[in-house]
Amino acid sequence: MFKCLYCFLVLFFVACASDSQSDLTDSMAINRVTYANNVKGIIDNNCTICHNSGQNPIAPFPLETYLEVRDKTKFGSLLNRIQLPDGDPAIMPKTGKMPQKLIDVVVVWAAKGYIKN
Repeated sequence: MFKCLYCFLVLFFVACASDSQSDLTDSMAINRVTYANNVKGIIDNNCTICHNSGQNPIAPFPLETYLEVRDKTKFGSLLNRIQLPDGDPAIMPKTGKMPQKLIDVVVVWAAKGYIKN
């Protein structure tokens, strides 16, 4: 009887195990997406190299503040452009499609109401 119980417990815990800790934290964190904690880093690392307010910006508008990013996501084409298929001439960033996990964070942020902090 104890042998069967032991087998059951082992199977139970193995079946519930995650492949990695990031699998658990990613699924939990995606429900609490904010600009400050999640989106700003994605935009800073993938967009502001061109979308900045410096002396020689490459893009026609900056994406450096919460309001700039929110407005381009809400009223502009930011969501559409980051979700285009790799190789599409209109994709952003121009260097190639971001990893889907990063795109998903921005999409969830928009869907949850553009939470700032």
